[in-house]
Amino acid sequence: MSRVPSRGNKTTEQRLALLLRKSGLRGWRRGQSLPGHPDFVWLIQRLAVFVDGCFWHGHDCGKNITPKTNAKAWREKIERNKSRDRRVRTVLRCEGWKVVRIWECKLSKRADHCVDRIRRALTG
Repeated sequence: MSRVPSRGNKTTEQRLALLLRKSGLRGWRRGQSLPGHPDFVWLIQRLAVFVDGCFWHGHDCGKNITPKTNAKAWREKIERNKSRDRRVRTVLRCEGWKVVRIWECKLSKRADHCVDRIRRALTG
């Protein structure tokens, strides 16, 4: 696993940033030092948005196919990621934050719904 280079989700995050700008949603920040390091943060509204890759975060959309090599270690890694995601969500909520997770596949297929989810979280 250590030999698998992480390409991150920079382009996915950039795509969401562009969609947020186009939709008129303003006031977000990036790089805030909160638990889990959310990708987008609205400080005043206390909203943390994570853009999660389907493979790395174990989404059940079909993009998280376990590699054949070292399959057990990969399954354990993904389960640890999912467990960490749950812990981070719990910590943030206990601190009064709203948490929205946007899946990579959903952003690709239904970007308008992703932006609407964020808009609802900001206003509700």
